[in-house]
Amino acid sequence: MQVSRPTAFSYKCGKVGKPLAVCKRLDYSALALRAQGQEPEKFVSDQQLMIPDPATPTASLLPPGPAGAGLGLAPRPPRPLPSEWTHHTAHRIYMGPLDGTAANALGGPDAQDSEPESEFRKAHRQSPLHVLWVLTRTDFRARYRSQALGLLWSLLNPLVMMGILSVIFTRVFRSTQKDFPIFVLIGLLVWQWVTTAVNAATGVFVNNADIIKRTIFLRQLLPMSSVLSYGINFCIESLALLLFIPIFPGSFQLSPALLLVPALLAVLFLFLTGVGLATSVLNVIYRDVAYLVQTALLIFYWLTPVIYPLDVIPYPFRSLMQGNPVAGVLVALRNAIMLGQVPTLLGWAGMLLPTGLILLLGWRIYRHYEHLVLDYV
Repeated sequence: MQVSRPTAFSYKCGKVGKPLAVCKRLDYSALALRAQGQEPEKFVSDQQLMIPDPATPTASLLPPGPAGAGLGLAPRPPRPLPSEWTHHTAHRIYMGPLDGTAANALGGPDAQDSEPESEFRKAHRQSPLHVLWVLTRTDFRARYRSQALGLLWSLLNPLVMMGILSVIFTRVFRSTQKDFPIFVLIGLLVWQWVTTAVNAATGVFVNNADIIKRTIFLRQLLPMSSVLSYGINFCIESLALLLFIPIFPGSFQLSPALLLVPALLAVLFLFLTGVGLATSVLNVIYRDVAYLVQTALLIFYWLTPVIYPLDVIPYPFRSLMQGNPVAGVLVALRNAIMLGQVPTLLGWAGMLLPTGLILLLGWRIYRHYEHLVLDYV
């Protein structure tokens, strides 16, 4: 009687060195057959079990027929292809079926007119704003996680600096600037947004390497989210100015010039975005950029009228400082809040032209080195 599927084996290998080492397999299930009064064969024939030598190709040893048929295994059915594929085009990334229409969208002549419209694609056109908001919200929440005071820590630093500088420049050096505490507090709040946003945007690719490697999205949104996150910080911290209205009532002027404050903050946001785009991608390739940025910010601090008025600078140097967009925004904010004055055309030109140049330069640098981010991050 031939036993087709033994349940336990014991191997006795033959001579070593042949292309096929012939082994015999002892069938322990024969014990169960003898208990039933039957006489099974003790050994399986040499042709039924042959253990190949490692030097022999495996494909030549397989028995004819479907794969796994001789072993009693059912063939595995092929896995169906997914219904949606990720398509990378020169302009965007979208999901869609892998058909002729989608193939044309990948680079064919009818790429602009042949993409099938779907709800997913309509939503994907608006997804960069959604991704920007998600990244900004995540960064803002993670900054104050597991802290007892939370946002008050970022507000405490400019208030302490305001108190120290107010004592020094009103009691020791006797500054002639009217309402110096409010004057210096506005400067410190703006400068804190500048320095924290630039430092965070510089290291954003290195600190979020896992997100960059595992997800597909517009990477330029990461430095923008850092700047926007600290911009929200600045808006919340600026509410501290309301606490000083009863103390310094003459320092605030309620005028139509206050309507220009959001426009001035938007100009500063664009300037910081341009700087962040350039420094973030350069820091991935050259890690010394982070230290250079910190040194440059220290020099830039004294070139910006944070703790001193612009009027004390002599005119040859004052013209150069008016080309500093941060200085222009800071002076315009102080004039709008404290004096109710609107920036002049020359003031707008000193803010918009350098900001546009920095934004364009930062975008060009980012686009030039963008393809190296995944290799160096």
